[in-house]
Amino acid sequence: MTGVQAQGGVHHEFPCQSCGAKLQFTPGTNQLQCPYCGASQQVAPASTQESGPPAVVAERSLQEALRNMARRPVSELAQGGHEIQCSGCGAVTMITGQASACPFCDSPVVVPIEEDRATLVPESVLPFAIEQKAAGEKFKDWVSSRWFAPGDLAERAQRERMDGVYLPYYTYDARTHTHYRGQRGTNYTVTETYKDAEGKTQTRQVTKIRWSSVSGSVSVFFDDVLVCASKSLPHPLVDALEPWDLKALQPFATGYLSGFMAERAAIGLEEGFAIAGTKMEPRIEDEIRGDIGGDHQRIDSKSTAYHDTTFKLC
Repeated sequence: MTGVQAQGGVHHEFPCQSCGAKLQFTPGTNQLQCPYCGASQQVAPASTQESGPPAVVAERSLQEALRNMARRPVSELAQGGHEIQCSGCGAVTMITGQASACPFCDSPVVVPIEEDRATLVPESVLPFAIEQKAAGEKFKDWVSSRWFAPGDLAERAQRERMDGVYLPYYTYDARTHTHYRGQRGTNYTVTETYKDAEGKTQTRQVTKIRWSSVSGSVSVFFDDVLVCASKSLPHPLVDALEPWDLKALQPFATGYLSGFMAERAAIGLEEGFAIAGTKMEPRIEDEIRGDIGGDHQRIDSKSTAYHDTTFKLC
């Protein structure tokens, strides 16, 4: 959550101008709405919440961020913001109200974190697009269509409400240059003789492979490689939710968090880039195989350099 210049001493509040109650973000809109009297107002753009130039969703230098990452107290990211930690799975979540259970493992024991710890500053956010009631109905419909869903899952889907949690994500861009050594396999055929079941001599064509050593280099540009910075959910499960509509990203504004929970990034920026590197590998290997050519390819070794690395935290 870096790239936004931290400004101290600002506490963001969203009181209803009609009744004084706390406004909450309404998914699918750009509005904050009062759950009591129904009054609404637009989410204030980030440029009006802090001094400085208008906020935009932009890539930031990874190396610069690793040297100087902006952080802010949790209480400054949202009205009444504070953190809780689950005694079961250990997830640290920012909330703006009360929580009786962990949003990840449903453990009923959550411990408030009294210290207002600084956290990485997100520079963009993908706002919720589906309201709580509609999301709950869609989940119930999905559960009812699963023949082998556990019985208690269907029961809980009917009984319990669904809460929204913002997960932290990094997106990485990089220009890669990879040197490799390998082998190119070229098919050729030979005629073989053999005896059939009756002892007669027969011939047949057999395909064989002629291998030759090769070396070279390939360059690949990667744009918006996603890495979930949460450790509370299995990454194969989270990856299955992709792709996200990154064109809908908005410059970070505290109003989007009002009424929702948000998990603190549990994976650091450098560790996240290492994970992104593993996601880049299959495409790099595909490019190498294409560069080797032939009918078959072997990659014996490769070394990748990363240039112009940038990122966003959303």
